[in-house]
Amino acid sequence: MRRAETLIALGLTVVAVLLVREALRLSISWTDIGPGAGFFPFWLALGVTLCAGIILFQSLRAPAGAKGGDRPFIPARAWKPLLIVFLPMAAVVALVNYLGIYIGGAAYLGGYTWLVGRHRWYTVILVSVLVPLLLFFTFERWFLLPLPKGRILEYLLYER
Repeated sequence: MRRAETLIALGLTVVAVLLVREALRLSISWTDIGPGAGFFPFWLALGVTLCAGIILFQSLRAPAGAKGGDRPFIPARAWKPLLIVFLPMAAVVALVNYLGIYIGGAAYLGGYTWLVGRHRWYTVILVSVLVPLLLFFTFERWFLLPLPKGRILEYLLYER
């Protein structure tokens, strides 16, 4: 497991450093109309770099024969919950041009809180409606950054 953690940390570090470099090509400062185009990518990549450094430090510091060193990186019983989260998320990402961020996010959050979290229907509705609305107002209205709305929402908003 130590080797897997070290490789993941190194991979994350390489990707994050590339993202920091690309973000620095854009403006990372605050402009007259809000944050520059590289502001969020820069700070996100910097945070990933910091976390990857911590993981790398911990994995290199652990003794070679440490407890759990011969265990698989992902235990057999962990695949099912991992796939329950990953496969619907991958489907929403694959359908983002059709569903958009808001409807896709609402469907994902609603399905997850209902099927996995086993929450009551009013919680499912509140989460799946309020979070996309919060995202809409944050990105579309506050930061003036349009996110993909998808064909469904664009039809409902613009083609009627």
